[in-house]
Amino acid sequence: MKMYNILRQYSAIVGVLFFVVVLSVVCTYRWSTQTVAAQNNVQLKIKGLTLSPLRTELDIAPGTSLDGVLTVTNSTKKPMTVSMNAEVFSVINQQYDYAFTEESNVVKWVTFNRPEVSLTAGKSEKVMYTIGVPLSAEPGGRYISLFASTDTGLSEGGVESRQRIASLLYITVTGDVSRDGHLVSLTSPWAVFSDKSNWSVALQNTGTTHFRSRYSAKVQDLFGGKVANMTGDTLILPGTVRAVSDKLPLPQWLGIYKVVYTIGLGDTPAAVKTRFMLFMPLWTIYVTIAAVIILILWLRRKRLNKH
Repeated sequence: MKMYNILRQYSAIVGVLFFVVVLSVVCTYRWSTQTVAAQNNVQLKIKGLTLSPLRTELDIAPGTSLDGVLTVTNSTKKPMTVSMNAEVFSVINQQYDYAFTEESNVVKWVTFNRPEVSLTAGKSEKVMYTIGVPLSAEPGGRYISLFASTDTGLSEGGVESRQRIASLLYITVTGDVSRDGHLVSLTSPWAVFSDKSNWSVALQNTGTTHFRSRYSAKVQDLFGGKVANMTGDTLILPGTVRAVSDKLPLPQWLGIYKVVYTIGLGDTPAAVKTRFMLFMPLWTIYVTIAAVIILILWLRRKRLNKH
């Protein structure tokens, strides 16, 4: 009878733990499904005018010009008239939210062969543009957004709406330019208890033109053995600090690991930083909780038997 009671208590505990695990899995699945559905809805809403390429990096010498091509597409079922114009862009915070302005002499560097394009439903057209850099232009970075825009009609509130989409030009006027990067901060999790985690850095560019920071995060065991790794890259504009966040590659098993970060800093040597991380996935937490509960019940039963 005593053995029966103990087994019944253990079965109830295991049942509760199993229910918690199943509930967590179901909630995670439903959240993922809802997220995908929301993303699909967003994609459906933004169909209309499209433009490619979305970003181009160019090196142009003073006193010379360079030609480029944009592809403008009408993905609706109605004809549209598309207007082309250029604006200078900059960033206003570390998250790189953009600000645009037409009041700049750099905008005059850009000319379009067709400032206005008529597109029938579902058709695409090529638009040529030329960037002419004055001979007096100082070396360094210039940042121009090529906009394609069209009227979309009246919204529900009766206000006329307009759709704009941009192709960003990252131009380096060649000459004596610098790409001086600095690592401002690095944030790495010291403990991870789920199957997803992020790390982040803040990067500063004190040079005169942009550079592409290539970075990697390598997870190693305490003996230096490779466990997991990831790579990525991002553009850093001159005179700015950019906050960059990316997914941390995770191991499969519980343990303490080293994470070695290598951060590219343009002309400055890459920064290499090492952090330690405790990885404890959810299944190990459930097992630990079950073991603790079973141990407590066993000790309690043992104590009652003594009395």
